[in-house]
Amino acid sequence: MIYVKNLCKSFGSHQVLKNINEHIAPGEKVVIIGPSGSGKSTFLRCMNLLERPTSGQVIFDGVDITDPKTDINKIRQHMGMVFQHFNLFPHKTIMENITLAPTRLKLMKPDEAKEEALRLLRLVNLEEKADAYPGQLSGGQKQRIAIVRSLALKPKMMLFDEPTSALDPEMVGEVLEVMKNLADEGMTMAVVTHEMGFAREVGTRVMFMDDGIILEQGTPEEIFGNPKEARTQEFLSKVL
Repeated sequence: MIYVKNLCKSFGSHQVLKNINEHIAPGEKVVIIGPSGSGKSTFLRCMNLLERPTSGQVIFDGVDITDPKTDINKIRQHMGMVFQHFNLFPHKTIMENITLAPTRLKLMKPDEAKEEALRLLRLVNLEEKADAYPGQLSGGQKQRIAIVRSLALKPKMMLFDEPTSALDPEMVGEVLEVMKNLADEGMTMAVVTHEMGFAREVGTRVMFMDDGIILEQGTPEEIFGNPKEARTQEFLSKVL
């Protein structure tokens, strides 16, 4: 699904990512953990070129998206992205937020887009909010809508950048539940998160990042049950 080759990213003189080589296969649920400032979100954002790598390649579904000739907006239609903040249009209804991209990009006719939006809203138990505005929703509801909006484009892969970190604690569970359901349905996912329970339960592979490199990775059982690196052990001792 996605290959990352010799990926480096610097902001000025500060090197955030240091020569990362990685591969995520279709159907994998890769959870990226690590301390703040370790490069997790930058790594995720380089996967769909929201951050342009300083050097290296990102190949998605056989296409080198770091090639300047690649139409990155076309590629992004196949890579859903959910951020910490919901980025919903406040002046548009939930239905309009969800159907805007599929209709604007001419991927669906308006009636088809509306039908698909209702199907997705049913999946996240928010069908009754179709005509509401974002300001009328809780944080957890807004984040579920943000996930639905990404799914409306029928992506091949979903990227989640700390999707629960801006939520009140009691709203975290409802968003993680939607993500778990997506995982169960076979969606390829890369998730940056501080939710260790989610990483342990849903991840097929856990990456621990520190200081711009992937220091250690393995199954949840390996990383949480028997981490090999002293830095991984130190981090987990503080968050578990």
